[in-house]
Amino acid sequence: MRALYFIFLFFAFGDITAQTVSGLVLEKDSGLPLPFANVFVNNTTQGIATDAEGKFSISGDFPSQIELVASFVGYVTEVKMISFEGKSEVKVTFELSFNESNLTEIELKAKRDKSWERNLKTFEEVFLALPDDPYKSQIEILNPWVIDFEKVKVKNGKNYLKASAQEPIHILNDALGYDITYYLEDFRVLRDGSRFYGQVFYEAMESNSLATSSRWKEARQANYYGSLKHLNQSILLNTPDSSDFALFKTKPAPIDGFRSNDFLQELNKTIIPIRKDSILRRPLGDGTFRIFLQGKLEVHHLKKEWTNDYYTTIYHPISWVQAPEGFYDVDRNGVLLNPTQLVLSGYLGRRRVARALPLDFVPTTDFEIEELIADEVIMSRSSQLNRLREKVWLTLSKPYFYPGETAWIGGQMLYQDAFLADSLSRVVHVDLITEDSGIIQSATFPIQQGKISGALVLPKEMKPGDYVIRAYTHWNRNFLMDDQFLAPFVVMEEGYIPEMEKEALEVFSDAIVVKADYTLSDSLNYRVMDLQLDFLDEFENPIDGKFVLSITDADQVVEMNQGIRLEHAIEWLDEGLPETFQSSLSHPVEYGISLKGKFTPENKRQGLIQPITIVRGDLEDYGQVMTDSSGYFWATGLSFQDTAQIAVAAMNEKLRPFGSVELESLGKPELGVALPKLTYRKVAISSKDYFLDTSGDYILLEEFVKEETRERETMAERNYGYGEPTQEVGPKELEKLTMGEIAGLLRLNLSTLKFGNYNFGENVGAPLLILDGSPRPFMEKGELLDFLTNSIEPSQLLSIKVYSDNISKAVFGMAGYAGVIMIETKKGFRIKPEIETKFNSEGFQFFTVPGFTAFPEFPKAPSSDRYLTKKPTIYWDPLAEITDGVFKVKIKVPYGIDRFRIKVEGWSLDGELIDQVIQIEK
Repeated sequence: MRALYFIFLFFAFGDITAQTVSGLVLEKDSGLPLPFANVFVNNTTQGIATDAEGKFSISGDFPSQIELVASFVGYVTEVKMISFEGKSEVKVTFELSFNESNLTEIELKAKRDKSWERNLKTFEEVFLALPDDPYKSQIEILNPWVIDFEKVKVKNGKNYLKASAQEPIHILNDALGYDITYYLEDFRVLRDGSRFYGQVFYEAMESNSLATSSRWKEARQANYYGSLKHLNQSILLNTPDSSDFALFKTKPAPIDGFRSNDFLQELNKTIIPIRKDSILRRPLGDGTFRIFLQGKLEVHHLKKEWTNDYYTTIYHPISWVQAPEGFYDVDRNGVLLNPTQLVLSGYLGRRRVARALPLDFVPTTDFEIEELIADEVIMSRSSQLNRLREKVWLTLSKPYFYPGETAWIGGQMLYQDAFLADSLSRVVHVDLITEDSGIIQSATFPIQQGKISGALVLPKEMKPGDYVIRAYTHWNRNFLMDDQFLAPFVVMEEGYIPEMEKEALEVFSDAIVVKADYTLSDSLNYRVMDLQLDFLDEFENPIDGKFVLSITDADQVVEMNQGIRLEHAIEWLDEGLPETFQSSLSHPVEYGISLKGKFTPENKRQGLIQPITIVRGDLEDYGQVMTDSSGYFWATGLSFQDTAQIAVAAMNEKLRPFGSVELESLGKPELGVALPKLTYRKVAISSKDYFLDTSGDYILLEEFVKEETRERETMAERNYGYGEPTQEVGPKELEKLTMGEIAGLLRLNLSTLKFGNYNFGENVGAPLLILDGSPRPFMEKGELLDFLTNSIEPSQLLSIKVYSDNISKAVFGMAGYAGVIMIETKKGFRIKPEIETKFNSEGFQFFTVPGFTAFPEFPKAPSSDRYLTKKPTIYWDPLAEITDGVFKVKIKVPYGIDRFRIKVEGWSLDGELIDQVIQIEK
């Protein structure tokens, strides 16, 4: 989200001399004075309370114009623009109206619910501090109950979330040492941005601790050096270009639309260095200045450290400043007079109330900026770890099962920081656990774009009773035990159904509304249901998203409150780690089936640090990893079902195996918490007419596909089934560019054969080469480099595509761990004859390794001429998708089903919750 926050700071400095503003604060209706009303200069620390007669007087070195604010509890705040115009004193009278809409504290607190809490979290991230800002834990709203939220629908415009406050928002900022009173006038969050403004009074906090006072002082200085005010002062005073900032004028990307993340490559092409004195600035005659800014200005904050998140070789913050009108106005101290004149993004766009300073703050001249601690990026260890957390959420095709049935599983990964999702787990482990914590069944399923699909086939001899289903990733074993997914799993005795007290389902006012429409038509052996689900937001706008969909026979399947609704699961997102939490992160991320093992050399001269070669089958997949100083190794990214023969060996320079290896089990995490259990009664089924969910013959489910006429795509056009590439170079570039220039466009370093920051810090082999759809396995870096630079002529190629993101690790297995280069040649063009590579397994050790668990997909193709028997689960789709607000499906339904229960759980593309149960009758 591009953060555009507007804090109106009408504070125009002219010739600064001692000024006094005085006057009265009265009640409008009666004309009586209001004692103890608050009067302050907006966005400063200068304020006072009225005396018993409603009088006030504030003196100080004011600018020529100020915003003066008067407020009193229960009355409407009033703001006046005060102009001194050379006067030494100005008198003003405020008349405050009673706030008719003011609610009591009890009434305000009563309005809190789950929807309000989610909106408050959004509000705090936009208003106070970004989630990754270490100041976030040091700033707090003391009276959040005064804030109310509503969704505003704009006709032919952008809908937005609006916040309002019945009373001033009281904020304690322990990061900078200010007690803040904020009179919110406007706050809105749109889909592509946000803004807020109001009147602010700062009161400097006092502390008896010298360490705390020093911390506040240093934090204030640090935030001044790097603020927009400091940048504007630097431009006005034309400070030396090398001191604090480096400025660049940005140019549009080339016609091909590609702009690399290599700073040196873009320098003097798309970013042109400029001097501060080249920026035109003119005095306006009233103590203010106009700065002219054409296009977008890129600002490098040279005296601060920052994580590498834009350029591959730059480690300081970067901001972008744009003036839509071509200019913006500031006072002599660099204060922006009208924030709507600027659009800020990057580092400057991150600043919120947590980092805002009063306008009368003056930095000390003896402060050495070189000594500043980069507080923006030094987060507590627990805060850093918290961003890396993930949790599995699962839902089941039914609330309970019988022995011999198939329990289909769907789910979604939850991430504390969604931006890191592509770098986290691609494998989920599922266990079925007994009441005494014994594991009776385990399965492993892939995670695809955050979604999970699987099934457990329950043995016919399984003992009915209460079990627990657990799900976790290898990575989240590094964190709290609460990060495991645990839910009751009930196995009923045949002839019985569970019965429990019904609980009222909570209705969420801002949840997505799902409307069902269907028709039923008869055929000889079944009925056909044409089902359409419409997904609408609170404004009845269609939304897109992904969800898990189950349809059951409402007469056969009894609902149970298992406590696994997605609405409850996402409460985990609000649970941070304790400040004292530590983890060595000893359980690595799994990008596929993983191997953990240890190498033992034949003698001490060989050393423990060696490359380990891993091969599945006859080079169906392969890879190479390094051992650590103790001989241990970790390999991940293999992709296969059931079991496979894996060959493992350390290879010397002559490619001969030596030493020995042994594989270790990944083990299971401890439970460590009380297992959840449902309270219910077993009730005999009155009718013998009940059926089981077995994975044999089943009803047919077909997704509705709109018919369209088009030519069939070739394998090459579909990228040989591997999906969209990360980067691509087409025939136009290939005709005119050298291989070195092409490598730059693809972010491929020809010396290291690495793609930008992909696999940063990892010792990996060469990328996988795929030529006209055929993989060329086991190429060494030198061999691949020789092929790219000497064996192919770019003008004779149709395309070069690369896969260099973490998703590739799951798609291509270990062979693509270092990335993939896919080359398609022109028709008839011949490259050197392919060399058949045959795996020589001599000297390798072989291990039988379990892969992803094979499971029966939900049956979709019974014979159309066969009578369909009744089943409890009519439809199951854990990977359903909404397009233009609509999901359609055709279902072949057995005769005899009169009531259907439709359960929908998932997310919209905007991150809004979808959680609804619909019951329909024939």
